[in-house]
Amino acid sequence: MNAEFHVLSIMVVALNEERHIPGLKTALDKLDLPAGWSLETILVDGGSSDATVEVARMVDFDECLVLPGASIPVCRNRALQAARGGFLAYLDADCMPDRDWLQHAVPWLLKPLPVLLGYPVQPSEAGNWIQRAWHAHWRHKHGAAQAAGPAPITSGAFRLITTRNMLFNRKLLDVVPAFDETLTTGEDTDFAFRAEQAGCHVLALPTLRVTHLGEPATLRQYYRQQLWHANRKAYATILKSSGGKAGAHAIFFSIAFLLSLVLAALGLILACLLSPWHLLWLMPLAAVTVGPALLIADRANSPVLFFRLIVLYFLYGLARSVDLLGLSPRKKSWKS
Repeated sequence: MNAEFHVLSIMVVALNEERHIPGLKTALDKLDLPAGWSLETILVDGGSSDATVEVARMVDFDECLVLPGASIPVCRNRALQAARGGFLAYLDADCMPDRDWLQHAVPWLLKPLPVLLGYPVQPSEAGNWIQRAWHAHWRHKHGAAQAAGPAPITSGAFRLITTRNMLFNRKLLDVVPAFDETLTTGEDTDFAFRAEQAGCHVLALPTLRVTHLGEPATLRQYYRQQLWHANRKAYATILKSSGGKAGAHAIFFSIAFLLSLVLAALGLILACLLSPWHLLWLMPLAAVTVGPALLIADRANSPVLFFRLIVLYFLYGLARSVDLLGLSPRKKSWKS
């Protein structure tokens, strides 16, 4: 492909994001494009009740598609079908790429093999402790990511890639042609996991900086987000594909939390009925949350982060336990 024909199709799946669309389009218009590159912008709306589509058309998105009631993976696949570029990217409507975002991706996208790129998004400078702590979790949950630097992460990189910040070439679609439409959430992790399992070149690049403006700002929002993202079917797919050898950290944590939560509840009951010594049954629950918090805080070299992550990991485990037990079968987006 000649340089003058390089087109990156940027796909955005949105629901009630009218306030963020203008900022996103401005960020895309300001991208430093390598010589011979151009952008195609596509928005797929899942049935917004606000003016998301009208605003996207007003700021000149190249294509706006409306699929009322469609699931997120259906919307993502529809965007893929509409995209005309030889290179593709997903961003959320509230995710703003740095000006040099594409510059850092191009050398990898041009490689003659299936390539998938991404990296965890960061909170805005005005982010509160919840947003900063959760970003620290993403930033340091992969052992290789704890060292600050531009070096790409290859082993287990799919764990750091979501559609908030994802780029790939069309060669990838020959191996992983679409998102799994049977999943309600977690379709992006599943997509990246299948790419890595198939032997594609999956890289997490710290230089792909994207600022996320829509992170949960309260503990209630955070809990609802984790409940929304929880997906038993996605967990089962990963376990079946890898035998628990890859991509199972969140699964094992959720199962361990649920078991320890049940044990803690029994301990409280028995402590009231029989002996206070049964309160020791709460220790596994404490260990499940304290252990990961200690690990991430140590990697981040932040004692304060330890206490904040204990709170977030407890709510994370609680939300995932509710999903594992099937207690929230009709989940709505946490932003709704």
